[in-house]
Amino acid sequence: MAKFVGVPVPEEFSNLVDLYESRYKNLESIYVTALQLFENKKLSNLNYSGVESILRPYLLKWGKMGRVLGLKGCKRIGDKLREMDLQLTKLRQETLSTVDLDRMSSEFVDIYDEIMNTRWKSEKGKAKRVGPTAASKALHLVAPNLFIIWDRAIRNHYVFKESGAEYVRFLVNMQTWLKKLKSPIDALQRLYGKSCTKTIDEYNWTKCN
Repeated sequence: MAKFVGVPVPEEFSNLVDLYESRYKNLESIYVTALQLFENKKLSNLNYSGVESILRPYLLKWGKMGRVLGLKGCKRIGDKLREMDLQLTKLRQETLSTVDLDRMSSEFVDIYDEIMNTRWKSEKGKAKRVGPTAASKALHLVAPNLFIIWDRAIRNHYVFKESGAEYVRFLVNMQTWLKKLKSPIDALQRLYGKSCTKTIDEYNWTKCN
């Protein structure tokens, strides 16, 4: 059974998204550019150039994942997304507002866990893995209208663990938010031009970090 996360008061939701947008306006241009460049990128063709021009700025500069991933981690994520082309490409047109999470939950758990547990060795030979936060950021880049980003602060605030099953439970809760907060989310989307999932992420980031 999914954990229940209380739906925010609409005014608070809107105010915190406004605060995020004013605080991170310049940095957000990196995010917007990355999504635009990646939108029509075939995962099967994701090569070194794509990693350098899209994944690296998105994950390291905007996503602040340099310590966790570094350049080798970005490349490893690029390799993994290419390997999972068939699984992921069919999800790129899905939206969180309409997807049947009950039917898709097992598939989403497997996809998330596979990306999260993707491993490599650092330049110093240290074992590394993608981890839960970077996994959600990678999935959001692939299907920005479907997958919501989370980080440790968000997980801790709402009391979720790091697994794929917990991530799907998080999505179930956020799907409820989309229905309950439709009016303010629609207004914020018109104002800032972001997806509904990114709008929720901006609220969560400001609320929890």
